[in-house]
Amino acid sequence: SQNVKKFSFERDSKNISRRYKDFLTLLIASLIVKRFVKGEKPYTADELSDAYRIPIRITTQILYQLTELHIIIEVNYGDDERVVHYQPAIDVNKITVSYLLTRMDEYGSENFKIDTSKLFSKEWKALLKTREDMIKANDNILLKDL
Repeated sequence: SQNVKKFSFERDSKNISRRYKDFLTLLIASLIVKRFVKGEKPYTADELSDAYRIPIRITTQILYQLTELHIIIEVNYGDDERVVHYQPAIDVNKITVSYLLTRMDEYGSENFKIDTSKLFSKEWKALLKTREDMIKANDNILLKDL
């Protein structure tokens, strides 16, 4: 029965909305930051997945992305060096909701042959303006304070 639930949960994780994945990314980053601020043992992927009921597949994807974005780093903690733990990679007083969302938005390549300067400038500018407004609204909310 537990395997059936887990399978169903994992299957649903393939259809996760962008908004919900962003929420889980914000949640995981915030949990890692808050635990670091308290001086407690850093989380492992399994601990985050089990404690907050996030499918392990999504948890590991998010941890990988946060590592690639240089928001968190992998660290060894305790006796078993095979178990990876996670802590903030930068000053926790600089990690705001806006900072995280901006890093997520700008991660990856935008170097395609689509004309965003003339032909599709209205569409591109509309997207950037929407993102900019969202960023400004969350500019001073630190993850450690959530």
